[in-house]
Amino acid sequence: MPRLPNKCLHVMADGAPCGSPAVRHHRFCYHHKRQREQRLELDADRARSERNTTYNLPILEDANAIQLSLTQIMRQLAGGQIDHKTASLMLYSLQIATSNLPQTTFEPPTNSVRLNWAPDSPAAQTEEA
Repeated sequence: MPRLPNKCLHVMADGAPCGSPAVRHHRFCYHHKRQREQRLELDADRARSERNTTYNLPILEDANAIQLSLTQIMRQLAGGQIDHKTASLMLYSLQIATSNLPQTTFEPPTNSVRLNWAPDSPAAQTEEA
């Protein structure tokens, strides 16, 4: 039986590997495993519905992926493969993703406990007394 990797095998839009630890008995980290499962569900739903067109855009995880998505939407719009209303909604979503980019991290949360203790808080003053 082949060994599974210790690191996530996902490759970002800029060609860099993810680098996060892979989930046990899987090839991807928790984040990318979940996104792939969601993408498979969406693809299955689209296949069931004949009126929906499939748009194969990358996961919006960094500025390069957003730029790549923008380019693909513009090409589809210019080629008449996508209607103006759908394109405008997708471009607006990219605008939101761009504005959220500085606050977004796809790192898993740490298990450390952080206590908010201030020396001038009422709880701190009663401890000193």
